[in-house]
Amino acid sequence: MSLGNKMFLGMVWNALERISIQAVSFVLGIILARLLTPTEYGTVGLLIVFISFSQVFIDSGFSKALIQRQERTDDDISTVFIFSIFIALLFYAILWVTAPFIANFYEIIELTNLLRVLAISLIFNALFSIPLTLFTINLNFKVIAKVNFIATLISGAIAVYMAYKGYGAWALVGQTLLKSIITAILMWTQVKWRPTWVFSIPSLKTLFSFGSKLLISSLLSNLVNNFYSLFIAKLISTKDLGYYTRGTQFSDTVYGSISTIFDNVLLPTLSTVQDQRDILIQHTRRIIRSAAIIVLPLFLGLSVMAEPIITVLLKEKWLPAVPIMQILCIARLITIISGINVNLLYVIGRTDLALRQQYVKLVIRVILLIVALKYGIIYIAFAELASTAIHFFINTYYPGKIMRYGALNQIKDMMPIILSSIAMTLFAYICMLWIHNDILKLCIVPILAAAFYFGVIYTLKLPELFFLIDKIKSINKK
Repeated sequence: MSLGNKMFLGMVWNALERISIQAVSFVLGIILARLLTPTEYGTVGLLIVFISFSQVFIDSGFSKALIQRQERTDDDISTVFIFSIFIALLFYAILWVTAPFIANFYEIIELTNLLRVLAISLIFNALFSIPLTLFTINLNFKVIAKVNFIATLISGAIAVYMAYKGYGAWALVGQTLLKSIITAILMWTQVKWRPTWVFSIPSLKTLFSFGSKLLISSLLSNLVNNFYSLFIAKLISTKDLGYYTRGTQFSDTVYGSISTIFDNVLLPTLSTVQDQRDILIQHTRRIIRSAAIIVLPLFLGLSVMAEPIITVLLKEKWLPAVPIMQILCIARLITIISGINVNLLYVIGRTDLALRQQYVKLVIRVILLIVALKYGIIYIAFAELASTAIHFFINTYYPGKIMRYGALNQIKDMMPIILSSIAMTLFAYICMLWIHNDILKLCIVPILAAAFYFGVIYTLKLPELFFLIDKIKSINKK
């Protein structure tokens, strides 16, 4: 199978996994949002910051190091597995000890027990990290899709039951923990690999030379991504954090699905041609244009439909989340295109350049967020959008310097798609002005907008449209 077909097939399975899982998560999330309060969402959203930060140390960039390395050994894999479990246990102990201090800082006493229970998920995440990495290396996304779907469905259903019975924030904690446990069990039933319990210092050093820069980059990114959560809860309120968290969840759900597809597929597939620069550039250009043809109309459409989506699905108590969702949808579509450039640096083994960019992005993002904090959550969302736009030009600097495919060339390639997506957004907005019922808006406007967009890009004869159609036809024939 050619590299292009492998990549496309991998993306198809990733897309099926993400769509099925996010469809289930979306429905379950709507039910939970109706049963829980913004304050309860904000409380757990705050705890997730500490879990995410710990998770970065547990992985330490080793998963991507194993994927990028073409001559990996069983000792390499076993070493990473043992290291991940050790770090998970270490950070669980740290969170157990610090939980009361975190609760006192935010003046929310129940945070102590919530965090101590939620942190158990770190151990189970470490247990299935290697099986997940091995399936990714082999492009076996079919197994990953099945496991994640089952884990999401079961854990979500139990969370809904807990919320209905009045467990409040514990429902969200239970959902996260159960998903980790179920995923670990199912992953180990599917993978053939078993640890040899060999811990090789030379293997650790070799992999860490690649992964260490990813670790620092991920830490900085994670810290900045969750910067607002730490301070909104303290300086404003957990209720406003709940609104912000809920407003970002629609855009982040779609963003997470698409970015995960690219992260899972681009590194293992493009790494096979990392030394063939012309072929690498050719595939990158096609990936960016193909991504844009889907991502731009999708996020702009979500942005224009934000109010009826939240009103119908979450009730009016969540209306303050509408402008957050609209702003973050635009930010996330930029981030996806920007992230492809970062993956490109990983492919060619230049994690040092990715880290260097991360320092600059950190300074810009922190400055904008600090300025916005005193003005409220809407200005924080605008700060996120502004920093994301600047990050695009930072992320494309080295691809432009090394491969002559920088920001201006990428924007030029995407320009017909950008203009078509903007036209579709204006068309959707006009349609909404003529329809006054929110349910009808949700049922009719997306169909009309999609038809309009397809008509425009088909008329323009965009090559990526026909490329995607041909690939879909070839899969159907098989």
